[in-house]
Amino acid sequence: MDLEMVLNELSLHSPAPDVHIARQRMSTLLRTVRIAIQNGANRVLRTHENFYSESLANGYSIANWCNDSNVDREERRYFRSLATKAPYWAALLLSADDVYLSEFQYNGTHAHGLGFAYLIEAMALSLCSEVQWDASHIEIEATRLGDDGNIFTEQVMVVHASQVDHVQEHITWIQNRLRTSVRDGIDLWDRRESLFASLRFCDAINDQIQILHTRNPLLRSVVRRLLELEHYCRGWTGGPFNAQQLPTKASPESQGTLQQFGRERTFLCPDGQERLFNWHVRLTPGAWRIHFFPEAQTRTIIIGYIGPHLPTVSDPT
Repeated sequence: MDLEMVLNELSLHSPAPDVHIARQRMSTLLRTVRIAIQNGANRVLRTHENFYSESLANGYSIANWCNDSNVDREERRYFRSLATKAPYWAALLLSADDVYLSEFQYNGTHAHGLGFAYLIEAMALSLCSEVQWDASHIEIEATRLGDDGNIFTEQVMVVHASQVDHVQEHITWIQNRLRTSVRDGIDLWDRRESLFASLRFCDAINDQIQILHTRNPLLRSVVRRLLELEHYCRGWTGGPFNAQQLPTKASPESQGTLQQFGRERTFLCPDGQERLFNWHVRLTPGAWRIHFFPEAQTRTIIIGYIGPHLPTVSDPT
């Protein structure tokens, strides 16, 4: 998946005091978009279906701006070419899973665009309409369903820009993001050795990730979790595996689950041995898991399974 840009719809909730300032805000956003594209971002700005009806000022919508003869015609044409690309981010989320198991909020308000940007590791863009959007990162609250069936909440950071300077701060991040970009599950499998030198993959993974097409938000989530495991291995100098050093929560299975469903977690490894994969990390959106086996002797990690959650004692279906 290429580096996407996603509009933060919350930045549209504070209309400008007049049309002149509304035009200035749009010009700033367009300059920011151009710099992001020049540095490798995909030439698409993901929005929502009612985007053009949003107000930039009292009685002056985005649709009005697009037809405003006082705005440079090339600027208007360029913007329409960016923001009319389907699918919208809501459709992309629904295509990933029938049940969306994450909710994102910013200061108590649903933050759909910022949440989607976080899920697919995209760059969120805002109109610089309020002081909080003049920032290179935005912290939002993610509420999710845990493996134990309980709801948990955490704070996550979203890469963000509303000014050209913010994009300049992200140059190194953009370069790394593009380096680890993959087109689909097939491309991920083909590039596994170059991207994840410290990880080993069971052959069954190849079939499991075939359904990860280009527009599936789970694709980037899988890559991000694998990169976290890869990064851990590179710093693993000795001792047993320490899940606390991972940026994402990794959980061992309960004894009851292993006793009842251990066979479902036993996978044939690249060395020809079968192993019981006790550890897993979750993926969002949806209810996917990555099951892995840490090898302390070699300080590597074997990836045994990537797919929908396996049966547990509390959820045997």
